[in-house]
Amino acid sequence: MSNMNKAVYITDIATAVPRKSYTQDFARRFVTRLPRYTEAQKSFLNRVYEGTAIDKRHTVIEDYDKEPAEYQFYARNAELEPEPGLEQRNDLFIEHARSLSLEAVRTLLDSRPGIDPHSITHLITVSCTGFSAPGFDFDIMQQVPLSSSLHRFHLGFMGCYAAFPAMKLGHSICTADPTARVLIVNAELCSLHLQLKAETDIMVANALFADGVTATLMTAEAGLTKGRNALALHGYASRVIDNSVADMAWKIGSKAFDMRLSAYVPKFIQKNIATVVDDLLLQVEHTRDDVQTWAIHPGGRAILDRAAKALELKDGALDNSFAVLREYGNMSSATIFFVLKRILEEGDAGLIFAAAFGPGLTVESAILEAV
Repeated sequence: MSNMNKAVYITDIATAVPRKSYTQDFARRFVTRLPRYTEAQKSFLNRVYEGTAIDKRHTVIEDYDKEPAEYQFYARNAELEPEPGLEQRNDLFIEHARSLSLEAVRTLLDSRPGIDPHSITHLITVSCTGFSAPGFDFDIMQQVPLSSSLHRFHLGFMGCYAAFPAMKLGHSICTADPTARVLIVNAELCSLHLQLKAETDIMVANALFADGVTATLMTAEAGLTKGRNALALHGYASRVIDNSVADMAWKIGSKAFDMRLSAYVPKFIQKNIATVVDDLLLQVEHTRDDVQTWAIHPGGRAILDRAAKALELKDGALDNSFAVLREYGNMSSATIFFVLKRILEEGDAGLIFAAAFGPGLTVESAILEAV
């Protein structure tokens, strides 16, 4: 990839999650009490929830541990019917994407008192779980506040891999203008699209997805890395896996965004991940033996297990990914930044391979290095 000789860094990552969280065991018991599912479906749900390797997840929906008469999101009955419509779900997205993105950005800037918010030159926002115009990018600009002449971009509806196109865009901006300071904000409120359809893909998605927001600062200014950990970006790759388009998809349904997540996805990843890794490492003149740290998007336990098997990774190589999965679940595009935040804070990660998977089936990856 051109211009990779110019160093660009991730210097800071901040996160925010909704105040409400539920254990995975609570979620399993809640959903299997619903009368709409057959005994066979409840047995399937029990197996799925128990096998996710998730301990808890955060959500902007606060109804689940209340009595039906107190529900604010769902219909006030034990059956949760009729289910909320798309407008109600998106209204909650607008409200909470605003508040959580502001929290994440302010957390980042508060940790860097030497950075004037008005020195941020570009803002890239990312989400596949809601829309509005003006969006939460406008709210960030107005409320932080950032410069009114800020350059703003939005990447929408790309799914779990969207952090990588955002990083690539940030890298291109910083390469073109070495004085640029690029803020990336990923706001994913996946739980808003939980539906109670008795369909395998929907039931699996309900067991995995959660809410989270990240704010990430990218710059080519080496001075901003002095005395603190940073991640230098060395290269990127994008790969569409053949004959997999029907196995992961994300579209607007009549009541919510419909997720298709086939059981074949982990198998596709296992079959293709090694060549993705080796091809990208070849671009940056490294081999798999040079990689010291792995940052694989924790889309689910099966994805991590099969990626580890295909890459012949040592026990513990995906500890950061498993830790994020355990503590937060799958937060779509924000998730990989939760993983990279852990790696950034460790400080001695060496060469890093990072990857995420999304609709297509698309594999996006990057080579980074702790500096």
